[in-house]
Amino acid sequence: MSRWLLSRVARHTHELFRLASPVAFSRAGVLMLTTVDIAMLGRVSAEAVGYYTLGTSPFIILLVIGIGLQQGVLVATSHHRGAERWGETGQVWRRGLPYAVLCGVVGALLCTQGSAYFALTGQSDDLIAPSAAVTFWQGVGLVPMMLYIATAFFLEGIGRPGPVWAVIWAANLVNLPLNWWLIYGGFGVPPLGAEGAAIATTIARFAMAGALMVYVWRLADHAALGVRARPRPGWLSGGRADRRYGYAAGLSLGFETGAFGVMAIFAGWLGPQALAVYGVANALLAMLFMVALGLATATGVRVGVAHGRGDGPDRALAGWTGFFWCLLIMGLFGVLLHLAPNEVAGLYTDEPVLAIASVPAILMVGWLLFADGGQVVMANALRAAADPWVPTAMAFFSYLVVMIPLGWWLAIHLGRGVIGLYEGILIASVINVAILSLRWGWRCLQGLREGAPAE
Repeated sequence: MSRWLLSRVARHTHELFRLASPVAFSRAGVLMLTTVDIAMLGRVSAEAVGYYTLGTSPFIILLVIGIGLQQGVLVATSHHRGAERWGETGQVWRRGLPYAVLCGVVGALLCTQGSAYFALTGQSDDLIAPSAAVTFWQGVGLVPMMLYIATAFFLEGIGRPGPVWAVIWAANLVNLPLNWWLIYGGFGVPPLGAEGAAIATTIARFAMAGALMVYVWRLADHAALGVRARPRPGWLSGGRADRRYGYAAGLSLGFETGAFGVMAIFAGWLGPQALAVYGVANALLAMLFMVALGLATATGVRVGVAHGRGDGPDRALAGWTGFFWCLLIMGLFGVLLHLAPNEVAGLYTDEPVLAIASVPAILMVGWLLFADGGQVVMANALRAAADPWVPTAMAFFSYLVVMIPLGWWLAIHLGRGVIGLYEGILIASVINVAILSLRWGWRCLQGLREGAPAE
């Protein structure tokens, strides 16, 4: 038994990092587009960072909801892979593309209402117009982002994540000179600041979506995977089961990012300086969270493969292995942030006042990584084990019921400012990861009773 356990743990660890490393690298590349935007705007002014942070907040909510809605592509692909139904994997991708376009178009239309949204949430008049311009241009990029995510999930589901990170980092190389041109101006274009950063990033998103889709279409084994075969049944009826996984994930991620968006509104109420601090700390949190998200995606694939072949014990082991490595790696990041918070702040801005003000929030991020990383791994494991709605219910409770009122109470009512916002986020995330871990433990006991298939 011990030899079986050690060999399975070693295999899961190897497969976890083989997939998680490129997935984390690719997710970091997605976020690097925004991180570079903030870093370059930090050389313009704290106000420019604030416009971009506020303007991007509704876009991020819609983007992450869309990513959750595409989660069915990853789950269904990994299930077909576990059952060795390779020809069905490409069909999942083909059915996912029209759905991705639909999600992107709806989100883009919502992003045209930025001015009304910011006015409704009580933002000051001097913030509304420049922030709404950022929201509009970010929304234009939602359709290519949805197509990119659906295609990336397909490749990761079949165990080929390399092209995903290669394309996103190539897009970053496109984004950098475009940012320089449109943010600071030149060649007949006036300095556009935060709006220019959003336009540059949107252009890069179109490029990366097109490149990745062409790569999949031209795969050498496209026939075996069913990539070019017309989906039968069609995307609307045939993808119903796949989309069910995405509904739960979309709601779950929507609750979480929606709550973070409300925190950005609270930061706006605290003033431009607080909003800029929140933007810097949130960009840092999101970047490091991409590593946890890579581990969560890889854990979901490993759990999904074991679930697809009906192996309950191995499914349990896959989930706990991913959780262990996530906590360990997030802990290392937390130590680094506590050792060098000033240096980290300097990466995002050269304004001394903003850099100093960001240090306490950066230290809070170091603590938050444990809980936030752990909850996303447990949520992905549960979804891959065909238990999608408990993570959704917990996201609703933790982030909407607990985090939003607690963040307001600490930051606004008690006057703790941005630190109060992050204290609320930390408490909500601890509650979430605790309940999800208990749920996963219960599912593991069920899986042990189910047993493993004969080998």
